[in-house]
Amino acid sequence: MRIARPLHHRAVHEFRDAAEHGDAERLASLLDPGVAVVVDTGDREHPAIRVVRGIHDALVLLMHGMAAKPGLVIDERSVNAQAGLILNRDDEPIAAMTVDFTRGLISMVWIRLRPEKLRHWNEV
Repeated sequence: MRIARPLHHRAVHEFRDAAEHGDAERLASLLDPGVAVVVDTGDREHPAIRVVRGIHDALVLLMHGMAAKPGLVIDERSVNAQAGLILNRDDEPIAAMTVDFTRGLISMVWIRLRPEKLRHWNEV
């Protein structure tokens, strides 16, 4: 099921806000019980993908990666022609994220590390 564009943007904003503020309870309420987080290292020479499943493991990964840290800025931007997030550290992009929904809950988060190796964000 695809969420209408304005609702998708609002849901991605809520996701970002909960993760940045370390609000595990609110973040957990946004996640589908079967949520998967896929992390692509972005390394073309030695590609690796890690997948974690379930709310608990997703929370640990997302809270760690998106928690407020000096120099980390999370921008809401279009990624793959949908609402997404770009994580920057000291003005350098370190990750691009897309968020998929099922029944109004986050069912999958795709994280591409090292997105600066791509020519355009919409190629992530």
